[in-house]
Amino acid sequence: MKRSHWKSVIVVSVLLLLTAAIFVRFLAFHEVRAKAMNWMFDDPTYHILPIVDSSVFIFSITYGSLIAYLTIYRKVPHAYVLLMSTYAFILLFRIATLSLLPLVVHNDLIYLEDPFLNDWIYPSRIVTDLFFSGHTALVFAIYLLSGKKWPFLALSIAIGTLLVMQRVHYSIDVLAAFPFAWCAVTLSRWIGGRVFEK
Repeated sequence: MKRSHWKSVIVVSVLLLLTAAIFVRFLAFHEVRAKAMNWMFDDPTYHILPIVDSSVFIFSITYGSLIAYLTIYRKVPHAYVLLMSTYAFILLFRIATLSLLPLVVHNDLIYLEDPFLNDWIYPSRIVTDLFFSGHTALVFAIYLLSGKKWPFLALSIAIGTLLVMQRVHYSIDVLAAFPFAWCAVTLSRWIGGRVFEK
């Protein structure tokens, strides 16, 4: 691996860590604000889809997709950099959208059990990080970064559906994740082409 590439990896890793730290602090503030405003969405899909605890499947799809992408593209220059910078943009977009639309969860919520997120990102059982779905956006971003390999698209649709069935997200959170993921990937590629690939 070239020295310039190692620099890119280090820089984007640090930036992602800083973004994640800001996001965690924002979530604590957002949780209080959202619960005070108490905005709830009457989701028509809740009347159709059953309530199912899908934590194991959601966990498996999320981290399985990450591992698969990093394994398949381990020898592709800047694959890691593009993924990490894309995720940083997703977090920044979520800060903006959560600020604009501070929804609260439905009463039928089944708390999402994720040993990584629960311990590092959501230690206080944060539940109001709704609009838009970070899980769906991440897996769809992997689909776009992979050159549009259809299994990742199928997994992004599946994880979005499972999140709605668990009442962790509203359907609008899942639907909004797709265009925001596209924007994050586009920005990441644009910046990467001008900064990291020089």
